[in-house]
Amino acid sequence: MGIRRLRSAYDPCTEKHITIYFNLPEVQRTLHVGPDHKPAKWETCSDVVDINWKDSPRSVLDIYRQLIPTGLRVWIFSSNTDAVIPVTSTRYTINALKLSTVGGWTQEYAGLTFVNVRGAGHEVPLHRPKLALTLFKAFLAGTSMPTLELVTLVAAS
Repeated sequence: MGIRRLRSAYDPCTEKHITIYFNLPEVQRTLHVGPDHKPAKWETCSDVVDINWKDSPRSVLDIYRQLIPTGLRVWIFSSNTDAVIPVTSTRYTINALKLSTVGGWTQEYAGLTFVNVRGAGHEVPLHRPKLALTLFKAFLAGTSMPTLELVTLVAAS
């Protein structure tokens, strides 16, 4: 499968391909994975990493609560085909902030915009690069997210 194929549509097997790749002996040698640090098998979203995570808070909600009142705009996007962090989990997390809803086809809150990107999986810019660029430009320019019609045109191009 070439990179063109990956960029044209969501590949639900991306995680499988990555797991196979990072478990190749030559890749582990190139990354200098020593025998004493080498896991029995590399895996995405490792429970070993999760259990031992001490570098930062497990949730970013407190960070959002500090940043939003300062006027910093926060943008969260998610995809309806993301099996790792589904849209429902993202929405539950945002709802926990108890922000007032502004509205739109995206979910806009006071100081935070949530965009649901259809068919993009866990890595929106990888699987929908043109659409991701359009969304990034709108966010950085401080304009409203594109209309559904524009998104449909960009996704089709």
